Amino acid sequence: MTDLLHAFALPRLNVRGAAVRLTDGFQQILSHQPYPPSVRTWLGEALCAATLLITGLKFQGRLSVQLQGGAELALLYVECSSNGDCRGIARIAEGASPQEFEVATRGAAMAVTLEPLQGERYQGIVELQGATLAECFENYFARSEQLPTRMLLCADDAQAAGLMVQKLPESGGIGSIDRDGWNRCEHLVSTVDPGEMLSISSEQLLHRLFHQEERFDRTPLPLHIRCRCSRDKVSDVLRRLGRDEAIAAAREPGGAQITCEFCGKVYRFDAIEIEGLFRPIAPGAGRA
Repeated sequence: MTDLLHAFALPRLNVRGAAVRLTDGFQQILSHQPYPPSVRTWLGEALCAATLLITGLKFQGRLSVQLQGGAELALLYVECSSNGDCRGIARIAEGASPQEFEVATRGAAMAVTLEPLQGERYQGIVELQGATLAECFENYFARSEQLPTRMLLCADDAQAAGLMVQKLPESGGIGSIDRDGWNRCEHLVSTVDPGEMLSISSEQLLHRLFHQEERFDRTPLPLHIRCRCSRDKVSDVLRRLGRDEAIAAAREPGGAQITCEFCGKVYRFDAIEIEGLFRPIAPGAGRA
């Protein structure tokens, strides 16, 4: 089954939104690390949130969401590109057994980073506030973007799903907009429960909610779990370790081994390759 992101607009309600349901991609991410049930849920919800947020991008590039510094959840990181490439990871504080989101993330901050292919990088950082991840995103938009937002996120061991609606800024002279449209939209969204989101497709959910409204749909965006790791990037990590530490790792049985936390790919370097990483480049080397 292909994971798809559905973006839509409700022009009479002055609302934009998106819906997503992840199955294959979510299972692929879970296969890389043995996360406890609560962390699997939060990772699935965060991944859905990142995909929903890219529907608001006005550029080609990448968006990432990072929760860091929680009492029990040390790190939750997800990213999604405008072409649908996604990845995610979580780390638990040593000795922690996270159960409740608000407790696990106490003291954490949330950073939303936009990285266009061309142009300047932007990052918004806020203190995490909310009993659920969805509430944290709603509060983020209220404080950072002044954009009324409702977001629903849920996940189980097999799949994850998300729904987002946002009230657009009003522009003058639009007589066809329903002034009560946002209230009606919020009411419709409030009728959705997690079991429904995980049991029907995004298309069925949107039809159930908005079949009486004028709705314009974008072409669904296929989503793929795709890591950005490479041997060159791992080589840079080894260089940052320093020559002595990298060479010591290469002396271990099997040589130096670095495993990508995102995708599980193992990169191996023997002692000769490690020495080559720290060999000075002669002036003019590599020139035609």
